[in-house]
Amino acid sequence: MIKSPKKKRPSIFDDGNAQKRGAIAGRNIYIDDKGQTIMYISRTKTGYILKEKDAKNFSLYHNRIALGIAVAMLLMSLTSDWRISIIAGFVLFGVLQYRFVKSWLPTLPQIPNFKPKQKKSFIEGLIETNNKGRCALLAVLYALLGILLVVNGIIIKSDIIVIIFEVATMLACLYMSAQYIIAISKMK
Repeated sequence: MIKSPKKKRPSIFDDGNAQKRGAIAGRNIYIDDKGQTIMYISRTKTGYILKEKDAKNFSLYHNRIALGIAVAMLLMSLTSDWRISIIAGFVLFGVLQYRFVKSWLPTLPQIPNFKPKQKKSFIEGLIETNNKGRCALLAVLYALLGILLVVNGIIIKSDIIVIIFEVATMLACLYMSAQYIIAISKMK
């Protein structure tokens, strides 16, 4: 008896439309005359051509500062010494920055003296993915993360400096949540 392969169940957030997992968009992302997605590094005045296959690495390296802050904030809520948390966040950022500059950027096709023209914003990239369910989930999760960090800091009676960092992180999380909500409102 031959068994048919099991079909993967669709996600509860899948509305059946073709969706892109993650569009390449955000700070320093432009579209050139040929319609290619270009990441522009203003310090070197160089453009780097990004393909669809680069989306995962782009997301990691593009968010390296936020990841360093997130690790520091999570460690702050778990440890009593905030200095260790800050150092761990800086170390993670440093490792990602080094890999970004030394390992990943050299693998991308370069355009020297690139002149940026047409910017591609983060919200435009979210709209391009056409994934309302994922955007709604991320909007809620960002808002909850920010709020819960502050609530946790108050409950465990953290130092005032830690509370200040947590409030700043909450504001950044609420900003990200708002961007996802705006993108959902503009999706067809």
